[in-house]
Amino acid sequence: MKSILKFGWALLFSAVISTLSLAQSAQNLVAGVGPVTNSIAIWNDKSAINLVSGNALFPASGNQIVPYIGITQGSTVDVGNMVAYITKRNNTKILSVIPVTYKGRSSGSILLNVSNCRVVPPSTQFPCVLRLDPLKVSPSPLYDCYFVIYFSDTVNNIAVDSPISLNSRTTIIGGINAGDQTRLLPGNFIPSSFLNKGSSNFLVGVMNN
Repeated sequence: MKSILKFGWALLFSAVISTLSLAQSAQNLVAGVGPVTNSIAIWNDKSAINLVSGNALFPASGNQIVPYIGITQGSTVDVGNMVAYITKRNNTKILSVIPVTYKGRSSGSILLNVSNCRVVPPSTQFPCVLRLDPLKVSPSPLYDCYFVIYFSDTVNNIAVDSPISLNSRTTIIGGINAGDQTRLLPGNFIPSSFLNKGSSNFLVGVMNN
């Protein structure tokens, strides 16, 4: 079963990447998540926090960061807001706040149907992988990036699951906080509750395209 999961995840993620042209070939910026083995359920009124540390960046060219998120259960995801907090490496003072969008929107409902997912309904074996819009930030080992997604307090999000991998060697560090954690401003400090080291949530890959 484990080999099936590994094959299914690799096939699905490569299929997403293959939609890019050869001129836009993507490189991993960090070790991503996979193969997916488990899920975390019930995301209404919660924020998923994922730290992409400058310490963990692979050498890669480009002037943008492209997040990929995965979903393993649900029919609709209600996103309240998405942001990226940029700090100096190993520092918690926020230098800038960048809106994160999917198809031009930082919030709204995402239908987990054939227009957004290659396999419907999504599952642990075949997660729905969404390529978020590129962030116009050059990856640098001098900075850390905190991706935060707030899931609205709706019935739809009770049925939403985040993929995790018990055997993954990902360098993405995750956390879960109650409420909307996307409203911090430049000059604010990353709350200590963000810094609990755990599995990444939703963020399954970070690439340069």
